Amino acid sequence: MTKSSTKLTCDLLLQQLLIEGASQIFVAPRSCNSPVAQALAEVKGFRQVNCASELTAAFMSIGYAQASSRAAILLLSAGQGLVTALPAIYTASRIHVPMIIICDQLSTQILNDDPALSLDVLSMSKSVCKWSAEARHAGEIPRLIRRAFTEAFSPPKGPVVLSLPVDILNHTAEANIINPPHTSPLGGADYNFIQKSARTLVSAASPCIVTGNEVSQYRARKEAATLAEVIGCPVYSEPNPTGVNFPNRHPQFAGVLSTEITQARESLRGHDLVLALGMQTRLPETADQASLISPRTSVVQINVDPTLSGKTLPCIATATADIAESLSRLRAEIQLIADAKWLNLVRKRAQDTIQEISGERQKMEENLVYPKENDPISLFWLLRSVDGARSSGSIVVTDIVGTNADPAVVMSLEGSSAYFASNSGVDGYAIGAALGTQWASPDSTVVCITSDQSFLQATQALWTAAHYVLNTKIILVNNGGTDSLNLHLGNSDHQFPLDCPEIEFTHLAKAMAVPSLKAQSMGQLEEALAAMFETPGPFLIDARIR
Repeated sequence: MTKSSTKLTCDLLLQQLLIEGASQIFVAPRSCNSPVAQALAEVKGFRQVNCASELTAAFMSIGYAQASSRAAILLLSAGQGLVTALPAIYTASRIHVPMIIICDQLSTQILNDDPALSLDVLSMSKSVCKWSAEARHAGEIPRLIRRAFTEAFSPPKGPVVLSLPVDILNHTAEANIINPPHTSPLGGADYNFIQKSARTLVSAASPCIVTGNEVSQYRARKEAATLAEVIGCPVYSEPNPTGVNFPNRHPQFAGVLSTEITQARESLRGHDLVLALGMQTRLPETADQASLISPRTSVVQINVDPTLSGKTLPCIATATADIAESLSRLRAEIQLIADAKWLNLVRKRAQDTIQEISGERQKMEENLVYPKENDPISLFWLLRSVDGARSSGSIVVTDIVGTNADPAVVMSLEGSSAYFASNSGVDGYAIGAALGTQWASPDSTVVCITSDQSFLQATQALWTAAHYVLNTKIILVNNGGTDSLNLHLGNSDHQFPLDCPEIEFTHLAKAMAVPSLKAQSMGQLEEALAAMFETPGPFLIDARIR
C-alpha cells in the first residue's frame, strides 16, 4: 500500500524513514546546513543527535544499530563527510551492522565543473558498502530509501550509501510513500540436512560447537545453549566475538578461540565433529601453517549469510538458514533417533565436559596472585575490577582485541545485550559505539573499555556525552601507545611514544566537562571505580597499566 504526497523532497525522505521505523538521525556540525537537517525541525517523531565530528557520528550509529537491532541513520556533509567517516563505515561492513548513510551531494548543475567538495560518492563507497546509489530525480527518493532498508537488512547485513544532490532535495515532487512489506523470515534448514546432521551428531564420539557472531546477531543463543546441553559437548566462541555468542559463565563454555590459527587448532584438537554455527571470522592459513580444522574432523556448518556457509571450512554438510529454527529442528530430530545407550553416553560426556572446564577455571583462579593496594594495574585485573564494580544490567562496549586478557573471557557476560565489540581492528570504535549504545538503551549504564590509541581517534565523543549527560562510563586503558592491546599483523614489540610527552587524558575530559580520575595503582583504581559508578552522567578513568 502506498500514499501519494506532494512535498519538498527532503520531507518525502523523512516521511519514508519514519514509516521504515527510523526515529533517530546522527548529525555532525558540517551537516547542519543540509536540507535534510533543516527539515528535521518540522517533522515529529525524529530525534537529531548532534556529534562533534562525522567519524564520531558514524561510530555512534554503529553502536546504536548493534544495541537496538534497528538501522541507524547517518547524515554526512558533501565531499569530506564520507571521506572522514570511511573507517567507521568499513567497520560496519566488517561486523555486519545495518546503516543508512545519507550523503549530501553538490547541485547537479555544477557537478560537471569539478567544484570544491565534489566527490564520486558511488566509486568511493563501493568497496566498503553493500549498495550505493545517487538520486537522479526527486520522485525516486522514497523508492531509494525503501531499497536501502532492504539491502541493509538482507544477509549479510551492512551499510548502504545514498548520494542526494541538494538541488533535488530542495525540489517539490509528488511521490508515493511506500509501506514496508511483510517479509517472510528465512526458514530452517531442509529436512535432509537436519536428518544427516542429527545422525552425524549422534554418531560422533567427541563433538563440539563453535558459536559465531550470527548466533548473537540473529538471536539464536538460547537454542545454541539448549542443543549444547542435549549433546553434552563443549562450546567455543569464534575469535573476536562482536556480541554474546554464548553465555561465558555457562558450565559448558570452553572459551573464545584464538585469532592465532595454531592456538585455535589446538583448542579444537581431539574433536571428531565441529558444529559451526554462524561463524563469520575466517582464519586464513599460510603456507607454513596447518589448517584450522584437521582433515580427520567432520564439519557441519549453518549460516544466515549465503556467502559464508561451506566456503572456507571443509564441510560434510552446510545450510544457509535461520540458525534458531534449524537448531530447534535438529534438537527434535536428535531426540527422535537417540536411544538409551546414547543418552547414557551424553550424560557421561556432559559430566566430563563440565568437570574439565570447571577444573580449568578453578586452576586459573588458584594460580591467580591477587594484587595489593600499591601494585601496578594489569589489564586482567583492570577488567576483573570493572566487572566487579559495574551493575548487573550494565552493557560493555570495547574494541580491545587480540590480547590474552580478552574482555569476552575475563568479564561475566550472560545477557544477550551485555556486550558489543568490533573485530575490524579500526581505532575509534568503542567510545563512539558506547554512546550510540547508550542512545539505544537509555536506562542502562554503558561501560566503554578502550585503548589510548583508539580513544585518540574519536575524543570528540566526550563532547556528545557531556552535551546530553549520557550515563556512559569510559575506562581508558593507557599503556603509553604500545599496540599489544590491538589485533596486529606485525611485531608487537614496537611502541609508538605516546608517553613522550605523556598525554593528560583527564585534561582532555575536563576540557569537555566530563569528570575524570587517573589511576596508577590498584588502590587508586578501586577508588576511581567507586567514584565513577556513584557519579551520574559520563565519567572517564585514565588507567595506567603495566
